[in-house]
Amino acid sequence: MKRLKAVIIKEFKHILRDPRSLAVVFIMPLVQILIFGHVLSFDLKKIETIIIDYDETSLSRELAQRLAASPYYELYSSPKENPAAWKDLHRAEQLLRSGKIKQFIIIPASFARNFNHNPPAPLGMTIDGSDSNIANRIYQYNERILTEFSLKKSDFPNPIQVNIKMFFNPEISSPYFIIPGLVAVLMVMISALLTSLSIAREKEAGSIHLLFISPLSSAEIILGKTIPYLVVALLDGTIIFLFARFWFGVPFRGSLTILFLFSLIYLICGLSLGILISTVAATQKVAMMVALLATLLPSLFLSGFIFPLESLSPILQSFSYIVPATYFLRIIRGVTLKGATLSHFIFEGSILGLMSLFLLTVASLKFQSMRRSGQ
Repeated sequence: MKRLKAVIIKEFKHILRDPRSLAVVFIMPLVQILIFGHVLSFDLKKIETIIIDYDETSLSRELAQRLAASPYYELYSSPKENPAAWKDLHRAEQLLRSGKIKQFIIIPASFARNFNHNPPAPLGMTIDGSDSNIANRIYQYNERILTEFSLKKSDFPNPIQVNIKMFFNPEISSPYFIIPGLVAVLMVMISALLTSLSIAREKEAGSIHLLFISPLSSAEIILGKTIPYLVVALLDGTIIFLFARFWFGVPFRGSLTILFLFSLIYLICGLSLGILISTVAATQKVAMMVALLATLLPSLFLSGFIFPLESLSPILQSFSYIVPATYFLRIIRGVTLKGATLSHFIFEGSILGLMSLFLLTVASLKFQSMRRSGQ
């Protein structure tokens, strides 16, 4: 028992000597349950919708008002938009392609005339099918509202004939939505892991002091440690994307140049986050755990990868704005599934670029502080 007691005491001392790892072990489950408790919701709110009313009768207006009054929908509007633009079908398709709306509903000119007649009144629905789960849920909401409207206004069993068009994913195939999201999550996780070990490795090996006394500036050291991993991350990201494209058959409808450009910015952002973690972490083990915690969970649950951002609580929605995957998910899904162009993602690309610059600057300042203190 004395020998066993000695081993137990020794192991407890090892644990207590690494309080950062211990803190991660205890904090990670709390963070997970906090995120899961708020995120695991399948309810959709504020579905951006445009209603195009070509009929302009009292019946069509009442249907439009019934759709607009639904708690699930939010009519898309902008101060710069001309209200007459909502009669423009091409404009509605552009907004759907850019991701600013989730659906547009067309009430044809013959709606009121054919209501309660045979054939029934036609109604068009065009839904963004890139996310199969959201598309099915939107269709269910539409069907519920139209059923209630029909029961109230007509004695006919089916007074409305709905014509549905699913843009970007006519087959409602889940891999088309999930695989690009997985590519985005894996890219930021791997890039952060690559650089998170670089300076932490120098600390453990004791060679960090050689960098301190070198004639290189702190910014040069940080960039020098980031650029080689950028090449590795680009190669790895290319392999991941090609595997997703040819193994799972994910369509590619956009420009390869645009995707490469934004992927480069996204990887720099992930590498910058990793190098910042490496300057803070004392050991490689801590650096790896923090990198996983900082990339995997937020990218999975706070970026719109699995659950739509509209279903998150306001607090978690605010956190999603600082998750790089939130912006790259829109880019990779927009380019691959929708064939969106460069102009659609200027905002997302700018945010990722500013994030990269900020993280690299903070990492350089942190390394400079370490250098002055000699630790």
